[in-house]
Amino acid sequence: MKLLKNTTSALLLLVSVAVALPACKKKEGCTDPTATNYDADADKDCCCEYASTPSNVIEVQGNITANTTWSNSNKYLLKGFVYVEDGATLTVQPGTIIKGDKPTKGSLIIKRGGKIMADGTASQPIVFTSNQAAGSRDRGDWGGIIICGRAPHNQPSDPTVEGGPDAFYGGTDAADNSGVLRYVRIEFAGIAFQPNQEINGLTLGAVGSGTTIEHVQVSYSGDDSYEWFGAP
Repeated sequence: MKLLKNTTSALLLLVSVAVALPACKKKEGCTDPTATNYDADADKDCCCEYASTPSNVIEVQGNITANTTWSNSNKYLLKGFVYVEDGATLTVQPGTIIKGDKPTKGSLIIKRGGKIMADGTASQPIVFTSNQAAGSRDRGDWGGIIICGRAPHNQPSDPTVEGGPDAFYGGTDAADNSGVLRYVRIEFAGIAFQPNQEINGLTLGAVGSGTTIEHVQVSYSGDDSYEWFGAP
């Protein structure tokens, strides 16, 4: 059964979505002779990726247990459930491209006490996308992003976040800080493993008010684009 969503959070998130990333030109429309930020790897149906990011790919799997930075000089491939553990911070530089592996349902899960600092810019958004070849990407190619916090919720005990990961959410700190998602694009994510057990484009579990979520765009999701769980 779905949990009751936080109405205030929902309204705030919708405001952020409404003023999400500025529209960029589609690949087939990139006719500006001065444009240099278009990558042949971009899917023709989606906004462009950024040519400043090289093609070298770093595979990421398992647990991130220490402070880690993902550089925009690399691309990153999520294989299976990748967890940012309690006490660790994952920093993602502006302009970084992260792809989700389809066979292993690559997903990024921020556990309670972990943080993600994905602070992109309007000119260099952070892009989470499918690892499928351009032209063959589709909804549900990979899992998505899950952030678990320590804010209050309306469920008994410590609920496990839906979708299959080994991650709990909730606590007593309404101002809990799980980090920053700003100028971030998430596309071709969202997997419904079973009824009411989905990984969405972006899932928030009892994320506190100290967390910053601004200018986040979710496109072509196989399940809900956004879903959040917390107190009414």
